[in-house]
Amino acid sequence: MMRSLITGTLCLALLAFTTPAHATLGGKAATVDTDRTRLKARSAAQVDRVNYTVHELTLDSGTVAREFMSSDGTVFAVSWQGPQRPNLKQLFGDSYFSRFQTENKSTARIRMRRAMAVTHSDFVVRTGGHSGAFWGFAYLPQTAPGGFPVQVLQGGAQ
Repeated sequence: MMRSLITGTLCLALLAFTTPAHATLGGKAATVDTDRTRLKARSAAQVDRVNYTVHELTLDSGTVAREFMSSDGTVFAVSWQGPQRPNLKQLFGDSYFSRFQTENKSTARIRMRRAMAVTHSDFVVRTGGHSGAFWGFAYLPQTAPGGFPVQVLQGGAQ
C-alpha cells in the first residue's frame, strides 16, 4: 500500500513538472498532432516545399492555421486566416506569446480596430482583420530557410 502511494505521488509530481510538447514557434515539429488536437482541427495536411514543409490545420471554426517547418524540423513561422483567431498562445508558445502581449499592451483598448504588429530582429508578427475575417502570421527571421519568401505568409498561399 505504501509503495503504491509513493509511486502514485512520484508520477503526479513528474507530471506536474513536465510541459506539454507541441509544435510552437521556434520548437520542434515532432508533435504537430498535439496542435491539431489542442486547436480542435478537423483536418490536417502536409505540403512539402524545396526547403521547408507546411502543416495545414483546418480548425472547427473554419480558420486555417499553417505551421512552417525547416528541414531540421524547427517551426520558423505560423500563419492563420479565417472567421476566428486561433489560439495564438498555442501557436506562438509561451515565450513569444508573452512578448507579443507585452508589445501590444499599450494599445489594448484600440487593438480591435487596427492591425497589430511586432517587429524585432528575431521575432515578427502581423495580425489584423475584423469579425468573420481574421488573418495573421508570425515568423523567426533568423531560423527561416535561406530565400524563404515572406509573402507566402501574407497571402496564405504556400
